[in-house]
Amino acid sequence: MQDTIDAKKETPVKKGGPGTRGPHTVRREITRKRVFDAAIECLHETGYAGASTLAVARRAGVSRGALMKQFPTKATLFADLVEHFLDQMREETLNHIRKFPAGLPRIMARVDHAWELYKKPKALAIVEVLLGARGDPELSERLARVGRTRQIIEQHLLGEEFRQMGLSDRKAAGYAILQMAATVRGLALERLLNRDGQSVEAAFALQKQQTEEFFRSLLKASGAKES
Repeated sequence: MQDTIDAKKETPVKKGGPGTRGPHTVRREITRKRVFDAAIECLHETGYAGASTLAVARRAGVSRGALMKQFPTKATLFADLVEHFLDQMREETLNHIRKFPAGLPRIMARVDHAWELYKKPKALAIVEVLLGARGDPELSERLARVGRTRQIIEQHLLGEEFRQMGLSDRKAAGYAILQMAATVRGLALERLLNRDGQSVEAAFALQKQQTEEFFRSLLKASGAKES
């Protein structure tokens, strides 16, 4: 018994509990997450116009100076927010569609998952930022750069997927996915503005059906199988 007690006494206490300050990079990421969460809440309450850096800092519980160290301008903050969430959405989508057989089932799983993602608060926040870019030249330019980078990544991923499907007209397939993505964003905005969920769901189902039929025609023209 004494040996057990002594062993317990000599066991070193682990440091780094919840209240311990971590390395600078860890603290930076924690602050970044708090700021992004606060920014989403501000966007939902006031839209982009009312989501000032001061309002975001107060809601996040950080000083405005600490926020400005990471995000020197409002446009920087919200462009980084969009970039962060687009990266998250891409990873979530890739993890989701891997559960489906390659080919048409995986393409349609991508479409369904994109629609589900755009119903979530994070995606609706992206829509708010995109709307705000109309009156903010700096934000518009930053989002354009983010969009170009993401487009290159998506084109590479989809191009490989289309190649595996055996599609001969991959350009048309890419346009179909682009059209579907634009439709999803537009319907998400419609849902946000009009709150008419039933009509929006019906519109999505129609566009999804048209996309599926188009891919079936591409597969047939290529002499390829659906899966």
